[in-house]
Amino acid sequence: MTKKLAFLIPLLLAMNVHAAPLHVFLYGEPAQVILYSNGTVIYVGSNETINVQDSTLQVYVSSIMPYSSIFVNGVKTDNLTLLPNVSTLNVTVEPLYFTVQVNTLGDGYLNVKLANSSIIKVNGTKIFRVRAGDLITLYAVPNSGYSVSNWSNGMVGNQIWVMIYNNTNLTVSFSKNTIRSGVEPDISYTSLGFLAILGGLY
Repeated sequence: MTKKLAFLIPLLLAMNVHAAPLHVFLYGEPAQVILYSNGTVIYVGSNETINVQDSTLQVYVSSIMPYSSIFVNGVKTDNLTLLPNVSTLNVTVEPLYFTVQVNTLGDGYLNVKLANSSIIKVNGTKIFRVRAGDLITLYAVPNSGYSVSNWSNGMVGNQIWVMIYNNTNLTVSFSKNTIRSGVEPDISYTSLGFLAILGGLY
């Protein structure tokens, strides 16, 4: 019995020594953190403190955002190996933004509707940032006597939709309407009246 206790005591001490708390903090957009160590997998989706083995820990991070920047303890990566004795894990997920430049040429303006339903009026040139993956709506409003002649991206119509996945430059051009005069017969209303009189006489 004494020999068995002598064997178990070092083992229990070793288990206590290798159990270490890890404080996990998530910042920014929602993220799912997977921790792996010595065959054990732990899932973390919110701020919490967990007990992990005090050994090398592999960290994997996934985000529901299709376009985002992930930082693990200040390092821009979605997976990182933590050395033993690390007690804090900071995970930050930042949305990625692109620059959108919108231009108008000619007599008219644009209404740009963003994903959050806010509207930007453009008469000339405006530059703004849009989150990657967002869909924006552009509605061209020509002045009286003008119409949309073309868009720089080859689309047609007064209203177009564009999904932003890189820096984007869009231009809409307005042109003056051309009045097409049809060929009409040269009719003399005096002659018509005279013919009507003749018809009445017959």
